[in-house]
Amino acid sequence: MSLREGFELPEKLKSIYKIMEVSPVGILRNYALNLIYGKVSKYEVEAKSFEKKYRCSFDEFKNKIEHMDEEENFEWEDDFMDWQFASENLLYWKKKMDEIMSE
Repeated sequence: MSLREGFELPEKLKSIYKIMEVSPVGILRNYALNLIYGKVSKYEVEAKSFEKKYRCSFDEFKNKIEHMDEEENFEWEDDFMDWQFASENLLYWKKKMDEIMSE
């Protein structure tokens, strides 16, 4: 989705926003924050489920994986990749949330 240069709101929407005393920018900001909050919640739940499953933090689990000597545990390796993805995305979306909220 892209916004065109010179985008104009229809008059009916402008009048509704004026009556409700909200700005279109504020609405778009809140909409973005709601979407981001959904992503943050999703990745928090996923990370917590791995913490519960392995009874340790991501960093502790990463250390276990890195020190497996000639062992193969495909479930652990798959979970590690999923947990890493969730952790990285959680940090990314929290940063985006902070950026938007600080504007």
